[in-house]
Parts: sequence; C-alpha cells; structure tokens
Amino acid sequence: MLKTIICFTVIIISTTAWAHSDLLTLDEAVSRVLGANQDIRAAHYTVEAAKARIPQAKALEDPQIGVEFYNVPINTGDVTKADDIDYKIEQKIPFPGKRHILGKAARFDAEAVAAKSGGRIQDVLLDLKRTYYDAYQIERSLEVNRENQGLLRQFLGSAETAYASGKTSADAPLKAQVELSKLKNEEILLRQGHQTHMAHLKALLNDPSHEDGDLRLPARLNWPRLRASLMEIESMALEARPELTELRAMEKRDSAKVTSAKQGLIPDVTIGFAYKQKPVGQDVWAASTMINLPIFWGKNRGEIQEAKASLKATQAEHQSMEIHTHHEIEQAYSGVVASQKIVASYQRELLPQARTTLEAAREAYASGHVDFLTLIDAARTYKDLQMSFYENQARLGMTFAELERLVGRELEN
Repeated sequence: MLKTIICFTVIIISTTAWAHSDLLTLDEAVSRVLGANQDIRAAHYTVEAAKARIPQAKALEDPQIGVEFYNVPINTGDVTKADDIDYKIEQKIPFPGKRHILGKAARFDAEAVAAKSGGRIQDVLLDLKRTYYDAYQIERSLEVNRENQGLLRQFLGSAETAYASGKTSADAPLKAQVELSKLKNEEILLRQGHQTHMAHLKALLNDPSHEDGDLRLPARLNWPRLRASLMEIESMALEARPELTELRAMEKRDSAKVTSAKQGLIPDVTIGFAYKQKPVGQDVWAASTMINLPIFWGKNRGEIQEAKASLKATQAEHQSMEIHTHHEIEQAYSGVVASQKIVASYQRELLPQARTTLEAAREAYASGHVDFLTLIDAARTYKDLQMSFYENQARLGMTFAELERLVGRELEN
C-alpha cells in the first residue's frame, strides 16, 4: 500500500512539473533568444570580424622578393645569357610607433563595434519583451472576454425567462444578445492579434514551427519593480549605455588616427638585399636602404585636418548623446513610476470596487430593484476595467524594458 501511495505521488509531481515546464517564461524566452536569434549571432560575428582586424593593423607590410635578369641580349629569349641574375628581397620598415598607433586605432574601433553590437542585441531583447507583454495582454484579454461571454449567456437566459413570464420587456434579451455579439467579434480580433504576436515571438526565437499551441505563456507574471533612484539610474546609463560606450571608443579611435596622420610626416625606411649571380665571373651581393620623402605637405596637412575634424565631430556627438540620455532616462523613469502607480490603483481600488458593484447589481436585479440595462452596464464596466488593467500591466513591463534599454543593463539584478 505504501509503495502504491509513493508511486502515485511521484506520478502527480511529475505530471505537475511537466505541465509547468512547457510554459515559456520571460527569462526562458530571453535565454532562448540569446542562443538562437540570427540577428544576435550576426552581431557576435561582426565583433569577431572587428577583432580580427587588430593584428592586421599592427603587422608589417609583406616583404617583396623577386628576380631580375640584367642585360639579356636582344636577339635571344634565353635569360641565362644575361650578364647578371639578381635575386632580391625588400622590406619596408615604418618609423617606430606607427604600427602600434594603427593597432590602437583598430582596437578602439573593435570596442566601438562591440558596443554597437551590444546595442543591437539589446534592441532584439527589447523587441522580444514588447512582443511577450503584448501576447500576455491579449491572452488575459481573451480570458476576460470568455468569462464575460459566459456571464452574458447567464444574463441572456435570465432575461429570456423574465420576458417569457412577462416580468421584463423585449429590450432586455435583445440588449444581452447585442452585448454577447460584440464580445464574440472582439474575441475574433483578439485571436488574430494573438496569432500575429506569437508568430513574431517565434521568429525572434528562431522557431520554425507554425503551430500556435506549442508556445504557452504563464497566466501570471512577476512584474518588475524599480529599486534604484533616478540619479543612480542616470549614472548607470552614462556608464553602460551602448551608444555612449561606442562613442567613447570612437573618440579614442579618432584620437589615435590624428596621431597616425601626424606620423605620416615622418619618413619610413625600406631595406633590401640582392644576390647577383654572374654567369661569367664571381657572384656578388648588394644591399640598399631607401626612405620615402613626405614632401607633399598639402596631402599630409589634409589628412591631419580630416582626422581632427572627425575627432571633433565624434566629441560633439558624444556630448549630445549624454544630454539626450539624461532627458530620455527622466522620461522613461517617470513612465515606469506612473505605470506602477496605475497598476497598484487598479489592484487596490478600481477592480475590487467594480467587482463589488457588479455583485450588487446582480443582487438588485434579482430582487427587482434595478432594471436589466443597469446590470449590463455594471458587467461592461467591470470587463472594461479588467481589460484596462492588463493593458496597463503590459505597459508597465514595456516601459521598464525601454528604461533598461536606455541604461544598457538589467535593473533588477
């Protein structure tokens, strides 16, 4: 008997775990998107490509090797008849520090690309969260719609009975039928919207299936809460926002390019070595050293001016982005605070009051103290408030996600 009870308990626990395991939580959706979304993969590969350019920028130019056949008689194509056969190798050696500066510029450029790719990843996550909250809102709205359809069917049956017994006019069942038809039409639109959002959610998850039922969202969510002050969040944004991180790296890159442009005024050295094979006579060797002469000052000055102008443009863009960040953070922060207050108001006051009003209207209608239209209005008001509640819940999640996108990091961890 004990074994039977244990087996039965295990089966119940396993079944319950399975029933909840296929619910797509927001954390699981984020994890799946980070691992499977193609836009995020492309962002990672873009960073890899930028990092691969760093050793290229620091490396020396490839050496040149060759052979020269000197004084081949014009009446023959036999190169062995040449007076000399010269085997040469040359290497350009830049002034010390030039390749180092180019490597720094490439490294800062890779940092800028990484920050931009980070912003691209966060854009995908923001799109995911918006879609997730939209789908959640529609699912809850469908739930409310179905509940109200059942309620109105009860009202319709009660009104038809009252009409048949002469206790009410024909307007009562007609009004209930009209309200029920409105709810059915609303359900059609909600289902269409749900299908659209779930299709987009699957695209973000890189899910190739087209069935709607294999992704299910929880019936209730844990909604985010602000735990940091506005000043703290602004400080986080100035440090972590991808756009600002990108511009800081671009400033360093452009500063390195200014240094590199100035170094263009310094000559480079090319050294060479040749082995001269003489068909007649003793073989000899030769060496050479050449330097370039940067005497075209207009070209060099233009390159320096271009680099300086690019640096100033990046600095101005950075300052502008910091100013906009302050204003955008303030706006998003106030939006989250307002949404939190509205949702709390629905939970503490509006919904309980509307539910109480509906129950009072049902009792009053049953006792004949109010007419049927008053009952319908109370049911409609309660339903509209429920819809609005879930809409404001979804708005809270979205505004919080938008604030996190501006900051560049999660705010609850």
